[in-house]
Amino acid sequence: MSQCTARTPASAVAATLTGLAALVGVAALAGCTPDPVPPTVDRPLVQAEEVHSVSLGIEDITDTEQDWDAVREHLDAAHVNMVTLAAGRVEFVAFDWAAHPDAVAEEGTDHLARAIDELAESPDGEPRRVDLLIDALIPAWIKKDPSVGGVGEDGSRSEYTPSASAIHDGPVGARFLELVEELARRYQPDQITFSELKFDDETFGQDDAALYREMTGEDDWPREADGSIHQDAPEIGEWRSQVLADFLDQASAVLDDVAADTGKRTNLGMDVLINWEDPVKGVPDAGLSYPLLAGAADRLVLWGYLGIGDHSPQELEQVLAELAGSDIPMEKFIVSVGLWDLSQPDDSISAGLMARGVRAASTNGVTAVNVTPFTLMTPEHWSALSEVWRTLPPTTPSVRTSPSEGSG
Repeated sequence: MSQCTARTPASAVAATLTGLAALVGVAALAGCTPDPVPPTVDRPLVQAEEVHSVSLGIEDITDTEQDWDAVREHLDAAHVNMVTLAAGRVEFVAFDWAAHPDAVAEEGTDHLARAIDELAESPDGEPRRVDLLIDALIPAWIKKDPSVGGVGEDGSRSEYTPSASAIHDGPVGARFLELVEELARRYQPDQITFSELKFDDETFGQDDAALYREMTGEDDWPREADGSIHQDAPEIGEWRSQVLADFLDQASAVLDDVAADTGKRTNLGMDVLINWEDPVKGVPDAGLSYPLLAGAADRLVLWGYLGIGDHSPQELEQVLAELAGSDIPMEKFIVSVGLWDLSQPDDSISAGLMARGVRAASTNGVTAVNVTPFTLMTPEHWSALSEVWRTLPPTTPSVRTSPSEGSG
């Protein structure tokens, strides 16, 4: 499995993209952005009141022997009206990025344009929505320049996750925004979604301490009686969430600027962990306070991964019931049902459990459901999904949209 396989847990898959990046070299970490190129894909934005989505990972997108006819047959039979396509990481992308050639999967090849061309229409010619996924992990960059990695209280450096300051007002956030603009201009997708944009316990370097003081007005981290950092203090979770909300505001502004030129405003999505005990709160310790992020992103994509943590469809439905009673509109949410199950020999939940999860995900006012990843879908999974999604939800092309309207 690859992390860019659409919202894969980092601990299970981080090695795959690291290996891929090694094949093409570490990404160029400096450089200027050339003048915007003409769109690779000139397509109308697509609206849909109900969304059936399936995610394809970086290994699917960049596979030179991909059987696109077979992929389409699966999507068609399961009545899928949106595809989530992995664009990659800033250090390994599925298109020919002129500004950063060392990050390119295959020089001279635009794998994303090919995937969009192959999958962005249903059998009767109706357009499918397109969501492009950015994986926010940066292992190759940190290996080349450790200063951009997060730092734990003990001084250890994260191997995969950037520091808060590197995202908020540093080079990593700037590169993320550059990729957002590139994807929005080139492919005019309906949505661009960040995955793995979250924190662990590695936001305690000197640069992050300075950012914490600047943003909160405090003189120091919250401390325990023994002088150690109170890492579970709510102030830290609130600060981490504000860091990410500020970044999403910047990304949203980039999409507004692109829309001012193109007339097409791409939605901004954000993957978020589920707080199974207190759903409305989100997971602030990871920087994922739902109330804060919902004000900055157009969509929050809930990781409804039943096989990670041994959760049931009933638990997922209860989570959604509690969210339905919150101040966040349910149309803000996409529920992503993940197939991973590390306790099973084939690493995937059963087709029956997936089907029950998709049904649970479609309750309490949720109208957008994703199934991920394509690589774990067996014939049994596809058959079960076609029994749950029995009809193709209609889509409506919208040629122009203002920056404030979004794409539905």
